Amino acid sequence: MTVAGDKAVFANLDDTVVRMTEIRHDLHQHPELGYQETYTSKQVCKELSRLGIEHKAGYAGGTGVVGLIHGKAATGGAGRCVALRADMDALPIMEATNLPYASKIPGVMHACGHDGHTAVLLGAAACLQSVADSFGGTIKLIFQPAEEGGCGAERMCKEGVLENPKVDGIFGLHGWPGLPVGMAATRSGVLLASVDGFTIQIRGVGGHAASPQQAVDPIICGAAMVQALQTIVSRESDPVEALVLTVSQFHAGSAFNVIPGTAEIGGTIRALARSRRDAAIVALERIARGVAEAHRCTVSIEYFGRTPSTTNTPELAEFVHRTTVEALGEKAFMWVPKPAMWGEDFAFYLERVPGCFYVLGVQPQGRVEYPMLHNAQYDFTDAAIPVGIRMMSELALRFLQADNRR
Repeated sequence: MTVAGDKAVFANLDDTVVRMTEIRHDLHQHPELGYQETYTSKQVCKELSRLGIEHKAGYAGGTGVVGLIHGKAATGGAGRCVALRADMDALPIMEATNLPYASKIPGVMHACGHDGHTAVLLGAAACLQSVADSFGGTIKLIFQPAEEGGCGAERMCKEGVLENPKVDGIFGLHGWPGLPVGMAATRSGVLLASVDGFTIQIRGVGGHAASPQQAVDPIICGAAMVQALQTIVSRESDPVEALVLTVSQFHAGSAFNVIPGTAEIGGTIRALARSRRDAAIVALERIARGVAEAHRCTVSIEYFGRTPSTTNTPELAEFVHRTTVEALGEKAFMWVPKPAMWGEDFAFYLERVPGCFYVLGVQPQGRVEYPMLHNAQYDFTDAAIPVGIRMMSELALRFLQADNRR
């Protein structure tokens, strides 16, 4: 039986890191938006085929990929199944890094580091496949599209990626610029907030700006609505329950002398507790419709990118803590002190099976700060690749071995 951390698992780690760095740079040059990850998906499948790993493509609209590494050691039964997930999509941002491997696609870049996540999981796959004779159970590799607001994880779940074999535990990572390379961090329970994007279409009656009395102005209605929506947090939410409501878009009009017939506002609601999330949505609809009626307008409300809070299983958060300390050292782990209002669709997996989402340090050694995620100058640090590979590999092997020791 392979013992997590044995040299056999990482015998070819240096060569693997070189290859995965090359793959990451290639993916970085060819970023693709959610559900458009055709090139990325093909490269993932190509590498899995090279490694001799069984896999199936075509999930979640066509670009999702799932690989299976079957442990060959006898366990007295089928053994457990552990899943490891990487997201693959990029963002609609013009890259400003000036790197030699910068994006070749104008207006699209890997500003969230999913190229690094994909490379790390492929590297872990290489290490784990090399010792498949030494462990029992199954390791499921999930390469997921459309994390950036597309709820790709939900589609993957609905298409059965957590079944056949049934996943007993799942782990996922995200590069974090606020943490030095060589470290990992997570939190028991709620780690990240739920996310609900919304758009409110306001319909009035257009007219000449010189005769506002003959129009029904949706801009005035929208302005009042923006102000009123702020009271959901300030007057309807318990101050000790985290809630954010941000109106981040206001679109209306095309000329200085025309009152438009429509206006649109958009934004996001983020909460840690499901009850607070549900109450905020009810309040948003009540206020939007009430303000519209008061201003003689009508509204339609749509939601998108709806993701529950990312809630780690306490036992597996402790498992990540213990694994990090034993694999990387006592100082390599940090407990996240409080939840953050970011969102992550890994939450859909955690609603269905036990698991833990953790962050991996990408701040280069010697740097006191690093560009934040979704920044045009962000780049997943190459030095974090071997650390990520070790963490993913250790978590998978230790999870399966814990079952074998029962």
